[in-house]
Amino acid sequence: MEKNLCSVLEDNLSSRADKVAMLWKGGSDTYRGIDSKASAIAEALLARGFRPGQRVGIHTANVPEFVYGYFGVLKAGGQVVPMNVMLKADEISWLGRDSELIFIMSQQPFVSELQQAQRNIPSLQEIFCVSPAPAGATQFENLFSGPETHVTGQALPDDVAVIFYTSGTTGHPKGAMLTHRNLYTNALATAETYEYEANDVVVFGMPMFHSSGQTNAMNAAFSRGACLVMIPRFSPDEVFDAFAEYPVSVFIGVPTMYHQILYHPKADRFAEGKLRVCIVGAAAMPEKLFTAVAEKYGVPITEGYGLSEGGPVISHNPIQGVKKIGSIGIPIPGISAQVVDSEDNPLPPGQVGELVVQGPNVMKGYLNQPDASAEALKGGWLHTGDLAKIDEDGYIFIVDRKKDMILTGGFNIYPREVEEVLYAHPSVSEVAVIGLSDEEKGELATAFVILKKDHTSTEEEINAFCRERMAVYKAPRKVIFVDELPRNASGKILKRLLKEQYQAH
Repeated sequence: MEKNLCSVLEDNLSSRADKVAMLWKGGSDTYRGIDSKASAIAEALLARGFRPGQRVGIHTANVPEFVYGYFGVLKAGGQVVPMNVMLKADEISWLGRDSELIFIMSQQPFVSELQQAQRNIPSLQEIFCVSPAPAGATQFENLFSGPETHVTGQALPDDVAVIFYTSGTTGHPKGAMLTHRNLYTNALATAETYEYEANDVVVFGMPMFHSSGQTNAMNAAFSRGACLVMIPRFSPDEVFDAFAEYPVSVFIGVPTMYHQILYHPKADRFAEGKLRVCIVGAAAMPEKLFTAVAEKYGVPITEGYGLSEGGPVISHNPIQGVKKIGSIGIPIPGISAQVVDSEDNPLPPGQVGELVVQGPNVMKGYLNQPDASAEALKGGWLHTGDLAKIDEDGYIFIVDRKKDMILTGGFNIYPREVEEVLYAHPSVSEVAVIGLSDEEKGELATAFVILKKDHTSTEEEINAFCRERMAVYKAPRKVIFVDELPRNASGKILKRLLKEQYQAH
C-alpha cells in the first residue's frame, strides 16, 4: 500500500523516535513527542465530531503548534488549510466560507482578525488559540495535554491532504487541492534533490503557511529524519543566533532574505557553523546577488522553482554538478517539464512558450472551481502560466510571467486584487497596479492612480486604506498620482508601457 503524508513523521518512530526533530528558542521536541501530540490532537478533533475529509485552518507563525496541528489534522483524516497570518478579517471570512472550515488553530496576535471573521463563517465551530487564549477561544494546548498516545494516519494516497490558497488573477484566491500522494512524493523527491541526511539541521526563513515552508523544509527534512530550527518570523539576527547556537547545515530562504543577510553589519556570522548548502526558492534571485552570496560564504547556493499547484517543487539546480545562473535548473525526480505554444504543441530547445509540467506532484484541482481546474490541467499537464525556454541540456529558464503577478519578498501579489480594493476608495477614479524591480524585494507593488475631479489624497492615505482591507504585503509600496494612463486603441491600459516608463525612476 502506498504511504500517506503522515509517513514522513511516522516512519521515524521505528529507529529515530527519540531524536530531536525540532528546535526553537527555549525548547525542543523529538519525533516521538511530535507524533504523540499530533495523535492527541487527532483524538480530540474526532471526539468533537470531526469527520475525515473535513477541513481545519492553521493560522500561526512558525511555531511548534503549527507542526502538531498539521499532522494532527492529517492523522484524523482531515484536510489542512494553511492560512496566511497577515490576512484581514474580510479575506479570512471568504477563505473560511469557501473551504467550509470546521475548526481553526491560531495564536496571538493573529487571532483577533480571526474572531472578527468568525461570525461570517457559518461552518466554523471552534477556534483553538495558543496560550493565552482570548475569551471565546479554546486553549490549543488542551488538545494534547493528556498522556502519550499514538494514532496512525489512515488517509488514502488520493485523499486531499492540504488546500493551498493561491491569489487569483480574477479576484478571489483559488484553493489548490493537494493529495497525500502529491505532497508525499514531492517531499521525498525534494529531500533527494537537497541531499538531506538525518544529521542535517535546517533553518528556513519562509513561513510555514507557505507551500515551500511545508515541503522544502518540514516534510522533506522529516522524511530523512533531519532537524528543523523554528524561527517564528524571519530576521537576520534570528538566523545568526540560530547559527551560533546550533550546527546548522542547510539554510532555505527567498532572495530578499539573502539580501538582508549579505548586507547586515553582522553578515560574517552567517558563515559560522557547518553550513553545507544555501537553497533559494519562491522568487528569482538576481545574478548579482547570487554571485555575491556564493563568493562571500563559499558554499553551494542552488536555486529552484515551484508553484503551490505542483506541491510546490518542480525543478532545481543540482547541488553537485552543473548549476546555471539564471536557470531554475532541471525537473526534480519523477517530474516532466516541457514548453508549449498557444495550441499546447511542444516547442524545441531554445524557443519560448508556456511551461507545463506533469508528475505525481500535480494537484487534484481547484476547490469548487471545475472550469479553472480543467483549464489549468488540460491535456494532463499543469499549465504554470509562466513563459520559459529549455536549453539543450534540459535546464529551464523563466523568461516572463504570462500573467501580471508581482513577486515581492517571496509573496505573490495579483494586481487585480489590489486594484479592486483601490477602486473602493472614494477619491480614486482609475488605477493600474504593476511590479517595479527592487534590489531587495525583487519587485515592489506600485499603484498608478487617477483621482476623481476635485478630490485629493496622499500616498500615505491610499496605503493606509489598503492596509486596513488586505494583508500588509499586498498593499502598494509606492503610489504614483497621474493624470492619464497609457492605453491601446480599445482603451485597455498598457501596463507594459507603464513599467518601461517608470522602471528607471
